[in-house]
Amino acid sequence: MVTYLLRIGSILAWATVYFMPKKSVKRYIPVTIFSTLITVTISFIGHHYDFWAVKGSSKKRMWNLLSILVYFSIGCLWIFHLTFGKFKLYLLINLLNNLVYAVGIIPILEKLNFIKYVKFTRIHHVIVAMLYAIVIYGYQLCYEKPYSFFNKKAFKS
Repeated sequence: MVTYLLRIGSILAWATVYFMPKKSVKRYIPVTIFSTLITVTISFIGHHYDFWAVKGSSKKRMWNLLSILVYFSIGCLWIFHLTFGKFKLYLLINLLNNLVYAVGIIPILEKLNFIKYVKFTRIHHVIVAMLYAIVIYGYQLCYEKPYSFFNKKAFKS
């Protein structure tokens, strides 16, 4: 039952993109794709090394992981749309988002026997997610202004 509610919620989450300007969607879709690839990689590595366990058979586990990934993708789009260019606000929003997930949502998913942290704690989750947020912010900066980090003035002595 929980998996079906998560999947229905993921479809509704994608519907919120309709309310975002097309220009923002086009601008932030590359970082969203990059973020999703990192999240998928982390999910499979974490599952392989037993950092967490996901309920169900192997096929069902993959669908369960993918249904959760939708929320990360949509969240990435919205966070970049609302905060890009304001790094401190971006970090604050990401910290609040990660704390809500680690302290509020993970315990609920554990009680529902959907996912369980095994060799991973909630503080690990927040640390990894914040490092990940900094990496994808840097990616977006490089994507928009690829040569601004490496201009000649920065390396003159």
